[in-house]
Amino acid sequence: MKPIFLFLAVLIAGAVLASCATLSEAECQTGDWRSIGIADGANGRPASYVDKHISACSEYGITLDRQSYEAGRQWGLTHYCRLDRAEEAGRDGDTYYGVCEGELGVSFQRVYAAAREVYDLEAQYNSAESELDSLIDQIAQEGLTDGERQALRLRAMLLQSDLRLAQNRISTAERRLADIRRIEEQRLSRLGISY
Repeated sequence: MKPIFLFLAVLIAGAVLASCATLSEAECQTGDWRSIGIADGANGRPASYVDKHISACSEYGITLDRQSYEAGRQWGLTHYCRLDRAEEAGRDGDTYYGVCEGELGVSFQRVYAAAREVYDLEAQYNSAESELDSLIDQIAQEGLTDGERQALRLRAMLLQSDLRLAQNRISTAERRLADIRRIEEQRLSRLGISY
């Protein structure tokens, strides 16, 4: 490898690695570990996420105050571990790392799973809808034989049928989500747990 290409490869690799750092040098130097922990907890990040901060700050010779970080993270989790956040995270397709504990954690997981099902079904619907749009564009193209155009129309009709069924599945999943959320709210209320 020529020296100039090697130099460019090293620069690009360094830029990629720097972009993976969770904290900047300034954030590491400020060392507001409680606030960083609060943000991580409020975003539902797992306990192991601190290792990324430790790695990022070690590049600058700075050590993390684990006790302050974890205290902040636990406080942040109290804002994350709520049923409205479970529904929001599921509907957004976010990953849930199992950070909510106890009975609230059980309820969070149930609501999240139901909301994630809605997200997954909507993603499938959107994909099929895009495929249908593409087929309609293809049908409108010139130069197709009658047989090709007929095959595309048949496929489009099948997709329209699939979309109607998918819409019904989404509606069913939405109702199931509402039922699960209501049941879990009632269950937590009986247990005296804020949700």
